[in-house]
Amino acid sequence: MHLIEQQPHFWELYQDDSNYYLSIAIDMSSVVSCWDIKLTENEIKRFQSQGRVAIEEIAGLIVRETYRGDFSTLESRKVSADIEQQIQMTFTAWRSTQ
Repeated sequence: MHLIEQQPHFWELYQDDSNYYLSIAIDMSSVVSCWDIKLTENEIKRFQSQGRVAIEEIAGLIVRETYRGDFSTLESRKVSADIEQQIQMTFTAWRSTQ
């Protein structure tokens, strides 16, 4: 697993083999809600063709849904505890090199 793209304090994009994961922090005024989700095949293709812009659009859509109280995208695509741990370890290792 490695960190391949980021928007500090908002989202990070990770890749593990052919899988891509988006770790996103959503500011809900009084609390920040953090989620790790797996990207769909279509989202991966968009990222591969459009780059960072595609991830910014995905993150923006998720934020808008969440502000409307719709957590269905986040809840349905939440990664396993094992993947969450791999993401956290990857971020910690990356941060120590910065």
